[in-house]
Amino acid sequence: MSSRPPLAPVNPVLLAELAACSSAREGALLLLSTLATQVGARRACLAWWHQGHAVTDAQWTSTDAPDTAALLPTQLGAALDEAIDQGMTLSWPPVLTDHDQWVTLAHRTLAQRLDCAVLSVPLPAGPTPTGAVCLEWSRGQPPLTPALQQFIEATVAQCAPLLALQRRAHRPWHWHLRQAGRHRWRDLTNPEHPWRRRGLALAALALAVAALLPLPDRIGGRGRIEGAEQRVLVAPSDGFIKATHVHPGDRVKAGQVLADLAEQDLKLEHDKWASQMAQHENSYAGAMTRADRADAAMSPAKVQEAQAQLALVDQQLQRSQLSAPFDGVVIQGDLSQSIGAPVRQGDALLTVASTRQYRVIIEVDETEVGKLQPGQTGVLALSALPWDTLALRVVRITPLAQAREGRNVFEVQAEFTGTVPPEVRPGLMGQAKVVVGQRPWLWTLVRPLLERARLGLWSWWG
Repeated sequence: MSSRPPLAPVNPVLLAELAACSSAREGALLLLSTLATQVGARRACLAWWHQGHAVTDAQWTSTDAPDTAALLPTQLGAALDEAIDQGMTLSWPPVLTDHDQWVTLAHRTLAQRLDCAVLSVPLPAGPTPTGAVCLEWSRGQPPLTPALQQFIEATVAQCAPLLALQRRAHRPWHWHLRQAGRHRWRDLTNPEHPWRRRGLALAALALAVAALLPLPDRIGGRGRIEGAEQRVLVAPSDGFIKATHVHPGDRVKAGQVLADLAEQDLKLEHDKWASQMAQHENSYAGAMTRADRADAAMSPAKVQEAQAQLALVDQQLQRSQLSAPFDGVVIQGDLSQSIGAPVRQGDALLTVASTRQYRVIIEVDETEVGKLQPGQTGVLALSALPWDTLALRVVRITPLAQAREGRNVFEVQAEFTGTVPPEVRPGLMGQAKVVVGQRPWLWTLVRPLLERARLGLWSWWG
């Protein structure tokens, strides 16, 4: 009977080679071949625990081992089950003196059938064994010793977590999903953590309320306030800006002078026509004195022409002062930096919006505008007054889309239905929401996603 070679400690090179393996089966074959060669075993196999039974995953056999393939699927599986069930290293013939307190019937049967020595070591990769390694020796080899068993247990214990990690990494996605579900279920059913079940019950109740309780369904977008009546003041004639008395944002009264245009040229024009009218009147008087009927007939016509031109110049002089047409606020036109600048007839100088009545313009996305109808009510929250909301009612939906910030929007016109605070003025912006019906809150969240998915599916399918 030959003696066994001295056993070396666990080689770190083996762990490095295991880490470089591409799969758990490749790593298992490397472990079995290395371990069997070191301890002189003729056959080695590794099995994983699956649904209450050991399932062989890798097997290594030496060239001089007898062919016992017919016995392996049944007898070997029973021996592996026996070791995994008890979570202990089992062997036959026994190595340690306390073997009587462990069940070794399957190992004894396997050793007798194969006429060999058998040792099974569980894989300690978690709170319970996840598999086992079984080694087989010929009868003519030296008997098993406690030192040999400790060496095998140490090698398997150091390599088992790495093998389990590789096996887990190559599992399909549905296996990971099931494992996560089982882990969550164990956490929920753990009597030491009742607050988790209570939290889940509260979450389910909140989800049921969100899915069943009808709430107002609101849609809308960015809103801005405009005056219900606006007036653009333009230059009545060619000229120059003489003075300005207001700035954008100033409140004005009806008839208040807002700006003056230079009237020097108009005054010269006025003096010119006044002088010509006086000349034609004197000419008429001289023609009557001379009894010149031809001149007497032409002079009145020239006098009328001069009077008409003089009236036109007077009217232009009156309009050289731009006055507010009604009580309101100046929303556009800062002329303070344009004093002395020339203007042409028809140029827009100032814009005045009425403060007696306002309108709200809501920019609604094209995907939601079909749900709006005139008469629907809503609220407006202004950026300047975020804690107050103003009630409004839809008046008109503009049937023309406009491109704003990369999307198509429709302008919806609404009016205030309640008292408007004095702080409100044209030009303020905020967020407007219009109630379009009663629907569960969860549906209002899911609906945009479903509509976009349906449109995308239709466009892809078409």
